[in-house]
Amino acid sequence: MEQTVSDFLALLKIPISPKYIEKLIQAHPDFPSLLSISDIFLRLGINHQVTRIEKERLPELPFPYLIPLDKGRGDIIVIKNGDSLKKYENQLGEWSGVVVLAETTKTTTDKENNDLYYQESKIRKYAISIILALAALLLLSFINSFSWVNAFLLVMSIAGLAVGYLLFAKELGISYAAVDAFCNAGKNTNCDKVLTSEVTLLGVSFSDAVLTYFLFQTITLGFSSFLPGQAQPILFPLATLSLLTLPVVIFSFYYQYVKAKTWCRLCLIVDAILILQTYLFGYSIYNDAFMWHGISGVLLIVLALVVLAIYSSVLAIKASIERYEKLNQQGGVGNGVKHTASVFASFLTRQKKIDTQPFETEMLLGNSDVPIKIIMASNLYCNPCKKKHEVADQLVAMYPDKVNITLRFIRSGNDVVYKTESLRHLLGYWHQFIHGKDDESQNTLKLMNNWFTLWDLQKFMKIYPTKPDDAEVEKLEAQHYTWIDEVGITHTPTFFINGYELPKEYIIEDLLAMTPALADSINKTAESEMTLQHV
Repeated sequence: MEQTVSDFLALLKIPISPKYIEKLIQAHPDFPSLLSISDIFLRLGINHQVTRIEKERLPELPFPYLIPLDKGRGDIIVIKNGDSLKKYENQLGEWSGVVVLAETTKTTTDKENNDLYYQESKIRKYAISIILALAALLLLSFINSFSWVNAFLLVMSIAGLAVGYLLFAKELGISYAAVDAFCNAGKNTNCDKVLTSEVTLLGVSFSDAVLTYFLFQTITLGFSSFLPGQAQPILFPLATLSLLTLPVVIFSFYYQYVKAKTWCRLCLIVDAILILQTYLFGYSIYNDAFMWHGISGVLLIVLALVVLAIYSSVLAIKASIERYEKLNQQGGVGNGVKHTASVFASFLTRQKKIDTQPFETEMLLGNSDVPIKIIMASNLYCNPCKKKHEVADQLVAMYPDKVNITLRFIRSGNDVVYKTESLRHLLGYWHQFIHGKDDESQNTLKLMNNWFTLWDLQKFMKIYPTKPDDAEVEKLEAQHYTWIDEVGITHTPTFFINGYELPKEYIIEDLLAMTPALADSINKTAESEMTLQHV
């Protein structure tokens, strides 16, 4: 069933990640019913219609469309064209007359699907780049033979490659206890803060650049050991590249010391290797250990193709890992039970109940009169909070009549260390220019998105200036901190659903799948209680 639905959407040329759509359908509480398909289409923002029609009128419908068979097992067929209709004519005897029609669209409203589709598109492009580059290298190897040898530089390249992998892994969220301990040992050291910055090297992330550079060196120097007579021509290009890394090293020191105000030990190791390699190349040239032999155009093309193939491989691996993690987070068939409203409610009502009395002025995303009210306690400098804010925004966008999000904030350790007042400034601008104005929810959402994009108080203050010493804002800030202390928030982000803390068995992404059913359950419970009160 789920594969047939993804094939149907592909026929409509709707940009989807097939595996993601299949997992969404499998995880639906009513899988394999037709309702699971309709709800997923609604989640994706696909205009569709479920209707009954006479068998004789099927050829009049616009192709393609879905025909669910009346077997009770979720059997469904896709009718692509007239020939397909003839092919399944015998199976139409098990058909109840229901047809699913859908309109094509160039985009979907599901952020996870959009991200996965984009990543899968990148994987395909990178794979093509790798194949073309390797094919060209294979062709050139027949017309030009080259090699270089430098054992010590190879050892340094391997060391750099190892560190490059650790940087790459950290960016993807793959952690190693020993590496984390090394990165955070001592005073004023924090690899994560430096690596999660959005600073790039000509559009390339630091980890991608390091891994590509040292992998290139390792491969080229490694192959040169088998062809020692051809080592000389490659040394000058490598020496030139090594010299060009010095500005990067200088910028790395500057950024860590001046901007980030903390040190990344892994980055410092990379800097040290680059400096040592540059010294070794310079020493070799000065002592005539190798001389300029002239570089052919073919050699330059080969080097460029090697770099292209390696960089494309790095990006392809990165995109594949991210895609796998996103798909893995969605769960599978077992989530159908987990995402049942009654199951979730049974877990939820066993959690800690908190005071949900609203502040006099609340930062609220969405409408106030909805069945599902979520309080999100977060930290302005918390990377997981940044990611979960995106999910919260998506919830409100997908279900504006069912969900709202109240934002409350913990005191940031970053503000304590650097003696700043990020929350006060954020609240100040919001209170002065957004609260009580038209489109308050949309502008609040935009303000938060811009904060997490800039993630720098000084830059934020330049774009969003406020008047100083606002007593009401200080009072509101104090309310946030008092509430945090009273509730006992120990980690961020923390979510509360209708006054109950989100169970540890669930993550906020789970609400994307079960919001419609959960909202209906809450509304029915409220109606029953009102009926009992009037009896």
